Amino acid sequence: MRKPHVAGYFYPSDADELRDKIAWAFTHWNGPGFIPEIVSTSPKLGVIAPHAGYDYSAPVAAFSYNAIVNSGKYDYFVIIGPNHTGLGEPVAVGTEDYATPLGIAKIEKDAVSEIIDDYIVTDNVAHLREHSVEVQIPFLQYFYGDVKIVPIVMMDQSLEAAERLSSRLKKLKGNFTIIASSDLNHYLPLQKLRTYDNYFVKAVLSRDIKAIYRYIYSDEITACGFGPIVTLLLTYSGKVELLKLSNSIEMAGGETGVGYGAFSVEKV
Repeated sequence: MRKPHVAGYFYPSDADELRDKIAWAFTHWNGPGFIPEIVSTSPKLGVIAPHAGYDYSAPVAAFSYNAIVNSGKYDYFVIIGPNHTGLGEPVAVGTEDYATPLGIAKIEKDAVSEIIDDYIVTDNVAHLREHSVEVQIPFLQYFYGDVKIVPIVMMDQSLEAAERLSSRLKKLKGNFTIIASSDLNHYLPLQKLRTYDNYFVKAVLSRDIKAIYRYIYSDEITACGFGPIVTLLLTYSGKVELLKLSNSIEMAGGETGVGYGAFSVEKV
């Protein structure tokens, strides 16, 4: 069992407080403004969602989860995040159930067995202290209750790794969706942050994967989960939509901040 690492830090460790915080994110002035109910009124889709502390990014993430909830129910969720810790294998699939204050998210073992190969491997060390997957799970539990997940952490975010992971995800069976966990640009003043975030948003919306890597490798853009984002874009070929763009300065002030974007990608 993987115990929560950032409960009490990125989000509340008390279950009732955590539910209240998620509800706060949806009704916040920078959030959707309402708490959705599970319906099935739109095509199945995946999302890009931020993974910072809830006080800063949860209202933006709420737009991503509003889109998921509005697209119906899923048998399991593939959550792909970047590796911030440097621990573990280059592309690591977790096999330990994830505990959060809202319960246990169980591993979808059949899907894990379909994804792994000689490079995409099972490795729980990479997940021990990584927050990018963990912070997404309470949103799913809030709406769906007991959930099954496939947690994946990418230290290798190269195009080759994204293509390889995407090829495995395309073979998965069942009714599932993908959550790509990423913040946008980091530690910039507001105007520069907005400018650089808009550059990255344009590349994502146009599916310009070459531009995404050109920005990243030139150090112009510092979106931390570019590998998960590209994996999602390679796997789902439908319309990409920007749901919300904001940043920590708009939420909490400060001279520099981090950008947050919520996107949906139709599953075709």
